[in-house]
Amino acid sequence: MNYKSAFNLYIIKHPLKGAIFAMKNSKWIIPLIMFTAVILAVSCGDDETPAGPGTYPTASILSASSGASNSVSTSWTMCTDENFSEYSLYRSLTDGISTNTPDSPVRVSTNASDTTFVDTGLEWSTEYFYAVRTKNTDNLNSWSNEVSVTTPDSGSTGDYLTCYQIQGQQSSSPYENLIVSVTGIVTTGGDELYNSSGPVAVLGDPEGGPWSGLVLFGDDIASLARGDSILITGTIQEFYGLTEMGSISSVEVVSTGNELPPATGVLTTDISGSPDPEQWESVLLTFSNAIVTEVQGYGQFLVDDGSGNCMVDDMGSYSYSPAVGDTIITGTGILWYSFEEWKLEPRDNNDLVTSGGSGDTYTCYEIQGQQSSSPFDGQTVSVTGIITADPDDYTATSSTYSAMADAAGGPWSGLLLYGDDLEGLQRGDSVTITGVVDEYYEMTEVKYPISYVVHSSGHALPDPIQFSTGDLSPSLDLEQWESVFVTVSDIDVTQIGLPYYTWAVDDGSGECYAGTMGDFTYDPAVGDNLSSMTGLLWYSYDFKIQPRDDNDIVQ
Repeated sequence: MNYKSAFNLYIIKHPLKGAIFAMKNSKWIIPLIMFTAVILAVSCGDDETPAGPGTYPTASILSASSGASNSVSTSWTMCTDENFSEYSLYRSLTDGISTNTPDSPVRVSTNASDTTFVDTGLEWSTEYFYAVRTKNTDNLNSWSNEVSVTTPDSGSTGDYLTCYQIQGQQSSSPYENLIVSVTGIVTTGGDELYNSSGPVAVLGDPEGGPWSGLVLFGDDIASLARGDSILITGTIQEFYGLTEMGSISSVEVVSTGNELPPATGVLTTDISGSPDPEQWESVLLTFSNAIVTEVQGYGQFLVDDGSGNCMVDDMGSYSYSPAVGDTIITGTGILWYSFEEWKLEPRDNNDLVTSGGSGDTYTCYEIQGQQSSSPFDGQTVSVTGIITADPDDYTATSSTYSAMADAAGGPWSGLLLYGDDLEGLQRGDSVTITGVVDEYYEMTEVKYPISYVVHSSGHALPDPIQFSTGDLSPSLDLEQWESVFVTVSDIDVTQIGLPYYTWAVDDGSGECYAGTMGDFTYDPAVGDNLSSMTGLLWYSYDFKIQPRDDNDIVQ
């Protein structure tokens, strides 16, 4: 029998199991091919398992909302995968972010628990779309759901505005001299800041951030308390450069005890330096690990976290009495503008967490006692200051020495430190060191430190004091400059090989001595002329300048 003439035989291999099907008639071939294509699509389609190694990260669930201002608050569920890498939050004016991803995200975070973000400065009455892309260390991504949020209308006369709108992102409010109504959370109550002209309070947008604060002035706000959610109507005015609402016509407390807007973390230079701090006017700010560099009149003092000085004022009710060298561990307050200066106004004792000023921690000036022997000789004390010489600077000795100073410098502002336990300190560190005060052959020092704490790093060192060599003559009483950095200029080397590793220099006013304990390569020779020399004024048989390294000797 001829099987080929009896029927058509088709043999097809199953894509998954390798089985063979035989079909008697060609009319079955088209349905069979379609069935095979479906099987292939199912087996090879796009699912949550990557073709290569690794597993897609757990996708977040995103939610977003818009409040009274032109901003959107977003939050998403946390990715708990061990190989989490980062979140990227995207915003678009059109939907389909996962397909048409914008060039840049509005927020990137590598902290798995950082799952909130407030997107500010948006257009009014505009629909925005958001989505979060989660990445893992295998460089695999998963998208969250996409949400849309519409910002509110900017409002017209009679509607409640935000502080952000009132500030207008400029130095003078676009609403100046107009009667407006504003809503927000009270960040500073009406009885918290002293003002000779009358009660003041401060209002903030709930989400905080730049341009989010406004000063309120007048008797009608005296009873307002922190956390009050209010609706207030009055006239916007520029009071010597400070935007405020005065001539209050109505105040309605909607609710009390609300959470305050978050304090924005800044550097001290952000408060008084560049760029212009105008965006932080009347906003709750906080800085950390700053030292008091100068105490001024009228309750004002300067602090520096290593980025530059800013001013702190005393309109608030706090008991802290600043002293040069104190460490402000955290400082919080309202940024105020008066007398053409920006200044932070802490509200109460809770806004200032300090080290020093309590009698438990001292400055170098206090330890020196303005006398040849320290009044604390033999006592265990804690001293705060800036490291001016680290343990690697004076290496030409079997002992380990460092030095510290009060940030403001000046007479009696230096102190020698002795002990191997100071390894790791660096010039510019703001520290508190605990140890025993000792008069070692008439040189005041803190020895055998029990402990030390580095509050912050990178601070500028006190400027060395400029002297003529004759003013540093070993015949003079130089006790007030002990352990202070000094500098002399345009000097000639006049003697070498003096006792106790000493050499002499002269600028024409008389000789002074220099030492060789520092880590410098310069080899002095009689007749050498040096442009300048800087070093710690050290006492060992005589007062002498001890340069730290080659940078202290300019030829």
